Amino acid sequence: MTTRVPRRTALRSAAAAVVGATAGAATACTSSGSRADSSAGTRGASGRRAEHRVRPRGGRAAGVLDPATVRGKPRSEATLVASRALLEEATAVVVASDAPDDVRHGTTAARRLGIPLLVAGPGLVPELDRLGTRTVLRYAGHAAATGSASPSPAPADLGDREVVEGRGGDDLPEVAGLPLTPREGGATVLVVDGTTVPTDVEPMLASLGAVRITLSHNDTDPRASNDTRKAVGATPDGPVLGVGAGLGPAERLAQRVRTARHAPDLPGGGLLPFPGRRMVALYGHPETAGLGMLGEQSAPKAVERVRRLAGEYAALTDTPVVPAFEIIATVASGSSGKDGSYSRRTPIDTLRPWVEAAERAGAYVVLDLQPGRTDFLTQAKAYEELLRRPWVGLALDPEWRLRPHQVHLDQIGSVGIDEVNRVGAWLGGLVRDHDLPPKVLTLHQFSRRMIRDRERLDTSIDEVQWLVHADGLGSQGAKQGTWSALRKGLPQGVWLGWKNFEDEDSPMLSPQQTMAQVHPTPWFVSYQ
Repeated sequence: MTTRVPRRTALRSAAAAVVGATAGAATACTSSGSRADSSAGTRGASGRRAEHRVRPRGGRAAGVLDPATVRGKPRSEATLVASRALLEEATAVVVASDAPDDVRHGTTAARRLGIPLLVAGPGLVPELDRLGTRTVLRYAGHAAATGSASPSPAPADLGDREVVEGRGGDDLPEVAGLPLTPREGGATVLVVDGTTVPTDVEPMLASLGAVRITLSHNDTDPRASNDTRKAVGATPDGPVLGVGAGLGPAERLAQRVRTARHAPDLPGGGLLPFPGRRMVALYGHPETAGLGMLGEQSAPKAVERVRRLAGEYAALTDTPVVPAFEIIATVASGSSGKDGSYSRRTPIDTLRPWVEAAERAGAYVVLDLQPGRTDFLTQAKAYEELLRRPWVGLALDPEWRLRPHQVHLDQIGSVGIDEVNRVGAWLGGLVRDHDLPPKVLTLHQFSRRMIRDRERLDTSIDEVQWLVHADGLGSQGAKQGTWSALRKGLPQGVWLGWKNFEDEDSPMLSPQQTMAQVHPTPWFVSYQ
């Protein structure tokens, strides 16, 4: 980060009128159009070079400007929101009162000089301090005549800054070190289709050479559309301003943009698991054929088998279908074991060849946990090495979650929602820390009692997609009853999965029957 130039110790002796203004985010500007940290200027009375800079904030900075939310607030609000999001430094700014003519003249001057415009109002002077502003071009000539609610602060209120009074029309005042020439790509602006960027903010965007990307009003998530994601991914890692409804909060928008820029594609393309694809999986343990179809053959043969199965589903839907493995990573045990957990952990070295075989084949992987008396989060952390891979999700199987003194098969296990939410929060953090695409986090269930207080599932975790997977077996009438019961009270935004049991269903549905008879159509179908 470039060190700020100290403020001048004396104001210009000529007509010095203090001008205050600010908001934002910026790209460095220079009279020569060189690199972002370069600057332009002349020497002041002390002989020190009076450089001016406009510099953007770092890549994780973001702000959201919803015109509807600032309506009725001081006109300065929009420029302050943009400045705090986009600008790290602006040593020269234009400050205008909120009188329309002052804003109009100030906007023209700011654009011609390559510097931001700030509309006067509450919070202006602190923002100028944050930006290291040394020179203010003040437009307040129409404030008194129109009874402006927010005239520019008097020069004495702006502190130790050079203040130059602006004039209307084309009569632009001369300021040492200006104009600046913006470098392209100092910021990114995401605008929801049909939303107008406030005119007060436009000079700031121009001073940064901001890249503008339009988002569909039907889906404002920059991770969702491949076209939007490519456009965002092509922009530099500068700050982001979202303009329009449905984009906030700012922290979430910043992370979504970072994911769009850096996360690798999932199998089948895109970043969001659903609704961009359906998954068809073999379920089981690599070393035990009795636990499901997955372990009935080697990893290469399992890849061939699940590809054929996924192909049958692909012929029945317009949605892309990708193959998947659901691998039991920790297996419920009838004995307590050395740690007393009634759960046997499969070594990562045993699972890794299966995960890598799936990755080579373009298949997704879900690691299934049967924790016994251990909690789900403890077991999930043991497989962090594999979960850091972009195509590996997680499944929690409450049937095998025991309370103290319980043993398997004497009762159906269960889990409280707080434990589930802790796993979601940890997995979401892993996604953020490693720039991964959002992960599928599956909850296996065939009884409402298996997940206590399920209505409090934290679906606000933006980095995971929750999927409730119906594990009922038996007659198709009984399975449909379970399916219906599990959907009642399901939190908004949770996806649905279905399991076909080769030996326990009577009969097991074919792919055609699964797609035709299970409503709504499941997004994840597994075979055990």
